[in-house]
Amino acid sequence: MRITLVAALLLGATPALADTIEAPATIRAVTLFPRGAQVVRDVTLKLPEGQHEVLVPGLPEGTDISTLRVMGEGVQIGAVSLIDGRTPALTNTDSAQIKDARARLDQATEALANGQDQVATIRAKAQAAQDQIDFLKGAGTQVSDPAQLQAMAQMVGDQILAISERAIAAQADARRAESALKPLQEAVKQAQAALDALQNPAQNHDVLRAMVQGSGTLTITSYAGNAGWQPSYDLRLDGANNTLDMERFVSVHQATGEDWSNVDLTLSTARPGGQSAPAPVYPRLARIGPPMVAKPLSKNLARADSGMAAPAPMMAEAALSDTAALQMQGETVTYHYPTAVDLRDGVDDLRLKLDAKKIPVNVLAEAVPLSDPQAYRVAEGTNDTGEILLPGPANLFADGAMVGQTQLPMVAAGDKLRLGFGAIEGIRLSRTMPDTTEGDRGLISKSNERREVVQIDVKNLTNRDWPMRVIDRVPYSEQDDLKISYKFSEQPSANNYDDKRGVLAWRFDLPAGQEKQIRTETTLSWPTDQILR
Repeated sequence: MRITLVAALLLGATPALADTIEAPATIRAVTLFPRGAQVVRDVTLKLPEGQHEVLVPGLPEGTDISTLRVMGEGVQIGAVSLIDGRTPALTNTDSAQIKDARARLDQATEALANGQDQVATIRAKAQAAQDQIDFLKGAGTQVSDPAQLQAMAQMVGDQILAISERAIAAQADARRAESALKPLQEAVKQAQAALDALQNPAQNHDVLRAMVQGSGTLTITSYAGNAGWQPSYDLRLDGANNTLDMERFVSVHQATGEDWSNVDLTLSTARPGGQSAPAPVYPRLARIGPPMVAKPLSKNLARADSGMAAPAPMMAEAALSDTAALQMQGETVTYHYPTAVDLRDGVDDLRLKLDAKKIPVNVLAEAVPLSDPQAYRVAEGTNDTGEILLPGPANLFADGAMVGQTQLPMVAAGDKLRLGFGAIEGIRLSRTMPDTTEGDRGLISKSNERREVVQIDVKNLTNRDWPMRVIDRVPYSEQDDLKISYKFSEQPSANNYDDKRGVLAWRFDLPAGQEKQIRTETTLSWPTDQILR
């Protein structure tokens, strides 16, 4: 009995639970990541005293409650849950939106009824005229005197003609009035559809349920995965001033299941769904053992194995090798768009202009005669914008003319930037091997030797001087028994260029109309019981 009394006292001290209230939310702001979006909604509440169950419909289907955050200003928030199935029945009065929709339906229905009444009135006039005609046609049957019958016939004929004209005019008015009903009927149809949509919302949306007390604003923050933005660039190279003018744009898309209308848009370079910590390094155990002897395969297995694309050891080596993944470098950068944005679900790809930057660069002609008969215009510099440059497609312009398109890689703030701006057809290259010999140096030496000579010719047929970089390669060795020596007509400016062994680079200026020749001589020697592979 005491327990019951205490429970009753506690219940008496608890605010009474009022009816369930539906309160639609308005999307106020969106923070868009390269993949995903954070959506902020506001719900304005004016609640009676006590605790209430508030239903907020319209959240995208599949909203993750773990990413959902609900905050209140002027209200106290209790338990929060997501409903993705049947919504609880509402026992409170209709919302303001439903009341407005019902009022619009009543107005449209009343207007249609008035129009139908007018049509019925016109139809009644036409029917009355027809009834008069029928009466007059039967009136002459009771007259036997021929003179009276003739006079009666003349009178009836005149009256039928006049009444027929009124009937035809009434029917024409009725047809016009019925045509005028079509807009009214469409208005009723649309008003009914709008009311049905509010009273029976689509089932492919989630509903937020929260226990709320007080009056104020609910702020709902959720994460949507099917959205994102990607930068794109217009890169304009000014070779005379050695500058790169960069215009940045963003392409915005979303297929979250709802339209974004008049939202405050912020673009962020953060990647909430990406890797947030370094990958672990696992111990590597080295072991030795006797060499494995390959067992001969049966004929059937040998035939089956011959169709394999790659042996298992090669696949295992690939799995153990390092892999590169796209990761953020530097601090997160955000861009706030100055005007409100509309972006419909799944149908709009919005392109917005972001900003413009100017980057100082060095411009040179880079030549790889091993693969290309001409040089290419290359700009090299440093990303001094103070911001990370995200990967994206870029249109390339050189001295005012469009020369191509490329995919700009991710470039961290302060990192090196290198871009190609198309071929320079006036710088021609040739790479020949005029002297290559291989064979015994003598019967007693017990060694083999190969001598390779490579000749590179570079011609500047343009009307301007060009700073040049010529890149070529020579063989290198990791075996003590394979000896390699080199001779150069001009020493390379860089050995192991771009951290690649055996790759050489020469830097020089080539005036207009001039040409340059580079010769390399490589000698390889190895024991006679070995072969060069």
